[in-house]
Amino acid sequence: MNPDTRINDETGSGTASPAATAPAARRNGRLILLAIVAIGLFPLLAALYFRYVSPPEVKATVGRSLEPMPLPFELLRRADGAALEHPAVSGKWLLIFAAPGGCDERCRQTLYLTRQARTAQGRNVTRLDRFWLITDAAAPAADLMAAHPDLVPIKAADAKVLELLGGKDSRKINLVDRRGMLVFRYADDPEPKAFIRELGKLIKF
Repeated sequence: MNPDTRINDETGSGTASPAATAPAARRNGRLILLAIVAIGLFPLLAALYFRYVSPPEVKATVGRSLEPMPLPFELLRRADGAALEHPAVSGKWLLIFAAPGGCDERCRQTLYLTRQARTAQGRNVTRLDRFWLITDAAAPAADLMAAHPDLVPIKAADAKVLELLGGKDSRKINLVDRRGMLVFRYADDPEPKAFIRELGKLIKF
């Protein structure tokens, strides 16, 4: 037998056998799989963190940022007398416009603006509900309510709720976050495009 052939037979070709490389290959495969899973999960985990744990602050350009205050939902009633559902149950933001039931032209314009602002949110439209807090004993006109099918009229069982939402005669637009906290307040005639844009940034979280 050729001596070179004998040496090759005894020592091998210098490469590891399949049995020796199999554990290393499996280990590398697991690391690659874990890396792929981590890359896929990171955006989701980041989104959940910023939405539920530490939502980024949005600088107010149109509305006035308020020190977060809990809204007393037990003192707010729907037309049928039922208490207003806390947004922690529905996971929605609430846009509450406080104004008399005898809605004049300016009041109608504000309601129209809030409707347009909600519609303009596109796929996020379901994150926002609209309410009209009626501050007097007047009943809303039927034609007005027909023009706003998503608008829910509500009443306050205590005057302090009206004060919290800007006062009986103030006609303010109030924004309540998903935790049930009053966080922003707007005049009844904000600049439409800026209002819509700011609202969109807020309700994303």
